[in-house]
Parts: sequence; C-alpha cells; structure tokens
Amino acid sequence: MNHLTPKTQLDPGAAAMAQQRLVELTATDPALRDTRVDRVLRLVPGRRAILAGKFGDRPAICRLSLHPDETQLFAAEWQELTRAQAYMSDGPFRTVQPLALAANGQVMVIEHVAGTPLLDLLWSMEAPQRLTRFPEAAAWLRHYTKPTEAPTPMNRGPWRSWAESALAKQTHEPLLALETRVLQKMKQLSRILRDHSTWRTAICHGDFHPNNLIAGNDHMTGIDLGGSNRTPIYRDMARFLTHMARRGMVPSGQRRFGVDAVAFDAFAKAFDLTEDEATLHLPYLICYETLVRVEHPDMPSARIKHGIALAETLLKDLRQVI
Repeated sequence: MNHLTPKTQLDPGAAAMAQQRLVELTATDPALRDTRVDRVLRLVPGRRAILAGKFGDRPAICRLSLHPDETQLFAAEWQELTRAQAYMSDGPFRTVQPLALAANGQVMVIEHVAGTPLLDLLWSMEAPQRLTRFPEAAAWLRHYTKPTEAPTPMNRGPWRSWAESALAKQTHEPLLALETRVLQKMKQLSRILRDHSTWRTAICHGDFHPNNLIAGNDHMTGIDLGGSNRTPIYRDMARFLTHMARRGMVPSGQRRFGVDAVAFDAFAKAFDLTEDEATLHLPYLICYETLVRVEHPDMPSARIKHGIALAETLLKDLRQVI
C-alpha cells in the first residue's frame, strides 16, 4: 500500500549527508570517477536519495541506496532498463538510458532526460490541447508492453486483498464511506471474473503515472521503471488514469469509471481492449488503484474533494455493469 503524502520540504541536514555519501563513493569506485554531484533532488529517508549531476560530460541522475532492499531494487531496475533499451533507445517512444551501476550496487546512474514531465505539461496547456497528449501516452505504454504481452491465468484475489488492507488505513470519513462501497463493487466484479480464465499480462512499468513520462520535442521517454514485473496490463492504465483524476485532471469534462473519458478511450484504443477488458478488467484495476493509495491525514481538502469525485463517478458506472 502506498500512502499518499502532501509535498514536504527536503531536510537540509539529511540531504547534505546523502550528497557527501555519494561523493565518497564516487571517489572510491573507478566506474564512478567521471561522476560529478551537483544537488539533491529528492530524499526518501532510510531508502534512497536522488541527485542531479554529470556522468562525464552528460547530464545525469544519480540514485543512492540508503537500504539493502533499495540496492536490490536498483539491480532489478538496471536489468529492466537494459532489456527495454533493446527496442526503446530511440524513436518516438523511449526509456531512459542506464549509464552505470556501481559501488556494489549502491549507486545507479541514468541519463538526465530533457523535456517536461507529462502532468506538468498538461497543467500548462489549455483543456482542449491536453486531450491530444493522451493517445501519445497510451501509445508509449503499448510500445513498452507489447513484446511481452500474453494471456495469463487470472489472479484477481491478491488485488482485492491488497485493496481491502489499504482501505482499513483510510482516515478521511467521506472517502472511507465511498471507498467502502467501491470495495463492495470490486468484490462483486471479482465474483463475475471467476468465469474469466485469463487476462492479458506483460512486463509493465509498475508506477505509470503521467510525470513518469517526459515529453520531449519529438519523443516521449519513460522513467522510474523500477523492477518491472509481469502484471495485468490494465494496472498501468489504471495507475495513470486515477493519478490524474485524484488531482482534478479531467480535461474532457466527462468521466468513465471515475477517470477522464477521453484518456480512458485512448488506452482502450491503443491496446485494442475487448468489451470485457474495457468494462470488467480495467475497471477492476481502477477500483484497486482507487483504494490502494490512501490519502495522508494532512492531505489538503482539494485533494480529498478530487478523491470523492473519483469514487462517486466510479460507483456510478460500476452500477451499469454490475
């Protein structure tokens, strides 16, 4: 379960310690000798630090592990980035280029991608223009998943269980009431899906939200792939769509299963979703993403209102199919 938190300021002391640690590692590992560290971009205490710098003369992002578990994740992400680079190193749909994995796996260096994170770009555009970017985002995801797509026995149970466990941590009463009903509908969907032996899976991004796509002049680059695993293809779509909806990014003014209808249809078209996939499989994972990301107790009221709108309109459409 991911706990959604308000934005917080970087702890200067912890940031300085992380930067010093990375400087020490770059001085002792020959693979990092051409690495220069400029500043800390993000710090997850006890987990990792993200720093900007250079790798030789190339702008780069350095990730520093602060925990053994994070070091293992670096290894998995390095493997996935290397795999994806075989077919996504150039052209309109790309993945970020891995540059170095060193210091016993504690430091991973990747290229710094020029461009604008997609959600930031959407906010800078007028609503009609925003709609033109959704087919591109959906096409990026399909390009990424298509080589590994395959029908797989349906494992609906864990998604339902993870959603139910997360709901127990919801502290906002208006959301709790609505999301309890969403969970009920998710369980009803799960019973319907007992008659579906398979659904499509692939090696998926795992954290596919709009700001993990960087829009350049003539291409789009995916970042933060993590140790991507084989999961239902609908999970990445649901992550992208609900991430926007819970932030009030619904530029078409119309919703389908709680999220922007035009964006929903862009993914349905890019993946050639069948009727069952569009009305059962994807909504099932939209329920999961709606419930599994629990708002922090101090989340601003505007975000809570967006969450309420997401849950209310999701329930409305679920009633049409259940």
